[in-house]
Amino acid sequence: MKLLHVSDWHVGCALYNQSRSPDHEMVLNEIITIARDERPDLIVHSGDLFHFHRSSIPDQHLAITMLQELEAVAPVVVICGNHDSPALFRLFSMLQGPDSGIHFIDQPRDPGDGGVLHFTARDGTVVRLGVLPFVHANRAVDAFDDVAYRRVAYAERIGRMEQAIAAELFRDFDQHRDVAIFAAHVHVAGAHFTGSERPRHTSDYYATNADDIPGVSYAAFGHIHKPQSLPGKRVVGRYAGSPIPIDFGERHDHKSVVLADLRPGQPAHIDTIGLSGGRGLFRFEGTLDKLRTQAPSVGNKLCLITVHTETHQPDLSGQVRDLLPQAVLLQVHENAQDRTLEILTQKVVSADIEPDIQQMFHDYLADQGTRSVSADRLMSTFARLHTAVEEQQPPVFDEEAFLTQQLDQHTAETPEET
Repeated sequence: MKLLHVSDWHVGCALYNQSRSPDHEMVLNEIITIARDERPDLIVHSGDLFHFHRSSIPDQHLAITMLQELEAVAPVVVICGNHDSPALFRLFSMLQGPDSGIHFIDQPRDPGDGGVLHFTARDGTVVRLGVLPFVHANRAVDAFDDVAYRRVAYAERIGRMEQAIAAELFRDFDQHRDVAIFAAHVHVAGAHFTGSERPRHTSDYYATNADDIPGVSYAAFGHIHKPQSLPGKRVVGRYAGSPIPIDFGERHDHKSVVLADLRPGQPAHIDTIGLSGGRGLFRFEGTLDKLRTQAPSVGNKLCLITVHTETHQPDLSGQVRDLLPQAVLLQVHENAQDRTLEILTQKVVSADIEPDIQQMFHDYLADQGTRSVSADRLMSTFARLHTAVEEQQPPVFDEEAFLTQQLDQHTAETPEET
């Protein structure tokens, strides 16, 4: 039998307030094409269908429409991830009805009462699928938990659940007819992160043990966005990963889905099928000349641009737009040389001596720069003000030169108004 494993769609996510719906529509249609071409017997989505618990109606419509397209190929099982809403999954199940080919698993279930699902493949293979949605550390799971174990470490609690599912998976198991699969939305210790995962749910506190995973033919895991094999060598399995890069930490990932060929009594054969990932992500830092040389390869990517200039250029965003007419400019940042102070010498200061306020302001300008006037001018003005306060005297400025500089700056930035 063939299993198609997908995961972590995160429908509804945005990047710098830019909707990723065009990317999702592109890549999810790729997945539907793969399903139609490969004709799997079962499709498993291992969690995080949505990015937000309270997903919008358009996002729900997109996700359900795509799942229905997959359902036309084979039964679909979707387990609840940490970003998903169990209540919404229950509503979907009710609206779909008991005869639907889409199975929403909203919460961990007793292994003997919905925690292990059964399907029959086209070749007569009986598929046993154990399911474990995401388990929040602060929530009791009555289907598994003995009160005495509710305060034990998270990894131990998940391990006990996995052992209970394994016991049901292999009860009266026929090695000549049956295939066992385990699907979970879990952080396994040793997995490699991209940084876009929700930090509090991928901390060491939520790490589980690879040795506790049931010894199935294939383990379909979600939660980690970087496609990869599961840690350890005990079980064949993968994190399918997200189909699009959720943020810039994933811009170099090769996105894919997993196709597993599973046969009773034989080792699994695993293939990954590449996806486009939607529009690419492009991060640049350098001069305009350097950007000009790279511009032809950028196309319609989502871009973070930092341009180094000698002095402030009021029309910088327009210049970047002219170089990248098809790109989506998420942010254009200028790093003007005259808006930051260069640290020429590094003073060795005792840890017991606190730097004075002028030194602290100098360090701030060296790190953050300025937006409206040169850093040297601002530092000089601050020093005069600070000295005047210290000496309890009115500050003395060259007002005519100061006002002339401000007028020249205003004329340069708004020539049409002068």
